[in-house]
Amino acid sequence: MLIGFAFSVFAQSKSTRIFGEAIIKDKRMERIGTILTVVGSGTLFAGNIMYWRMYNGGNKESSGDKVATYRTLMIGGLGLMAVGIPLWAIGKTKERHIKIEAELVKFKGLASVNGIGLKIRF
Repeated sequence: MLIGFAFSVFAQSKSTRIFGEAIIKDKRMERIGTILTVVGSGTLFAGNIMYWRMYNGGNKESSGDKVATYRTLMIGGLGLMAVGIPLWAIGKTKERHIKIEAELVKFKGLASVNGIGLKIRF
């Protein structure tokens, strides 16, 4: 009747310490992504304003060095945002999944208690 017995030292396979370390890592990733996105959008906006003032501010003489600097500022801002937005989104998504998984482990933990036990599998 019984197909197999398995001894279990711990009823839960993942400890809360693993979840804690993973959630700290994902929060750090989200924070770095947020900072990069904010700095990148500020840099993009500032470069765009300076570039626009250069051509529409009544100054008909355009300096090649200034234009190149403003373009570099805008491209740098876009680059920071291109890195920051995915980090922000991935960190937030992973954090949400870890919280859901931790809640599921807690829910499963109510059925059995940590310790040495006997499991019967059919």
